Amino acid sequence: MKGAVLFKYNEPLVIRDDIEIDKPKSEEVKLRVIATGLCHSDVSAFKGFIPVPTPFIAGHEIAGIVEEVGDNVTPFKPGDKVAASWVYSCGKCKNCITGKENLCEVAGKYRIAGTLLDGTTRLRFKDGSLVRMFGGGGFAEHAIIPYTALAKVPEDVDLKKVAVLGCAGLTAYGAVVNSAKVEAGEDVVVIGAGGVGLSIVQMLRVVGAGRIIVIDIVKEKLEKALDLGATDVINSKEADAIKFVKDITGSGADVVIEAVGSVATEKMALETVRSGGRAVFVGLPSVNEETPIRISSVIRDGIQIIGSYGGRPRADLPRLIGLVRRGKYDPNALITGEFKLEEINDAVKLLEKGEAIRSLIVPS
Repeated sequence: MKGAVLFKYNEPLVIRDDIEIDKPKSEEVKLRVIATGLCHSDVSAFKGFIPVPTPFIAGHEIAGIVEEVGDNVTPFKPGDKVAASWVYSCGKCKNCITGKENLCEVAGKYRIAGTLLDGTTRLRFKDGSLVRMFGGGGFAEHAIIPYTALAKVPEDVDLKKVAVLGCAGLTAYGAVVNSAKVEAGEDVVVIGAGGVGLSIVQMLRVVGAGRIIVIDIVKEKLEKALDLGATDVINSKEADAIKFVKDITGSGADVVIEAVGSVATEKMALETVRSGGRAVFVGLPSVNEETPIRISSVIRDGIQIIGSYGGRPRADLPRLIGLVRRGKYDPNALITGEFKLEEINDAVKLLEKGEAIRSLIVPS
């Protein structure tokens, strides 16, 4: 099969057509990939900030059609339309059995190693050398994924429309509903208007948030945020975003959701949340980056610091698909371009320059 392979960090992806894919093992599903969203996490892996061993195929926002199932897969059959998440779980560890499958104790170590849950990969070149995968390996014609990462897509829903549910949508749902538990009327700041941030804006509208204040440095993204339900936006390159938030809320936001993953924006989150509020961190920084937190201020102000890592595919992805069908969440609004697999390096450049929100990579 054909796939976009990273051989060395900070170098372009190479399109190879000599990749072989094994049959799915127990509790795994083989998909024919229809479309995969390109996310900043993919680019972080390409740069080595997420140190997945090379060579690997990335792509974790996948929509496809089931071609084959392994043993012990009862929820899915060949021909099913599905959306896949980067979150996949063993279903057996303590976190999985207590409803926190996004924090699966088994999957985390294998995700960074570029393998499936048994510590192996189903991909290899024809010469026998192994190819790893990051988050599903959707930048290829086929992918093998644990069935715990999948949700069925109704026949009347376009698969390209729901490709980005598996990361942008699921992460936003997890942040707003599961982690922040935003209540109707609460004022919320969203830092970062990328695919996740703009999905968070839409989820906040669904739950009935009060003011939805979005901070970013790209004019076009802030305009898109207003289109999708933000009540106020501020360009932090052009004005004092912290003062802006405090002026319009009085003392800071009830909830601040940080969706960038930089030292500057993480500090901004703690400076724009009110006393007694919640600061929710979604943006994933480099593994080597440490953010200084003034614990004394956190204690005195009673600020809750919450880490939010995705959502639960089996519980939350079906709900997201329902929101899409009812017109409550529009993942299509995030798509700024569609590229063939052979054009993926062009899509990466646009994302790095901040000129794209989500690009779809279509293998055929």
